[in-house]
Amino acid sequence: MNTMTQKSSYTFTTILYKLESWVVAPLPDGFEIEAVHPFGRTPVIATLGETSWKTSLWTDKEGTTMLPLPKKIRAKLREGDEVTLSFVYGKQRF
Repeated sequence: MNTMTQKSSYTFTTILYKLESWVVAPLPDGFEIEAVHPFGRTPVIATLGETSWKTSLWTDKEGTTMLPLPKKIRAKLREGDEVTLSFVYGKQRF
């Protein structure tokens, strides 16, 4: 069992990449999410710097879990930029 699933908050550093029209932050390899809701999404509250927002973790068909960064959140950050993000699991669907 991955010890990451036993924590209440998670912080990781990653390189942003573009996935179709989204800019996403892939989570570390081997990350296990606590629960999956319909459409393969898991609600979280994410934080980048001083900004927090409600979003969902996504897991693609290859098993990569990622966190999408909306344009208003990422500001001038782009594909290839390194970022440190944190999140906590949302208590309910939103």
